[in-house]
Amino acid sequence: MENEMKTKMFDRLKKDIDVNFKVGDDSVLSDFIDDYISIASHNSNRKENDNKLYPYVYEAVKEAYLRRGDEGSSSSTEGSLSTSYVDIVEKLKKDVRTIRVIR
Repeated sequence: MENEMKTKMFDRLKKDIDVNFKVGDDSVLSDFIDDYISIASHNSNRKENDNKLYPYVYEAVKEAYLRRGDEGSSSSTEGSLSTSYVDIVEKLKKDVRTIRVIR
């Protein structure tokens, strides 16, 4: 993705994550964006600056950031609330295959 798109995604994520965003986590969020852009690009045969990857990468980064601390878990329970997790990378790979470019 172009630097402008990365910056736009970064700013949107900070607003969307809002209360959960910790001061100083800019590099963590930026690294997630770079990692998931690379994964999405590789699995869709699209260039990293392709805007069609934006929504898929955005959701993966948001999920990864909010789930920090529960990495490797398939579910968690707090009080009476139970949460099941999907594998973020596998979901991203599956989702971007729908926009895959056949070369």
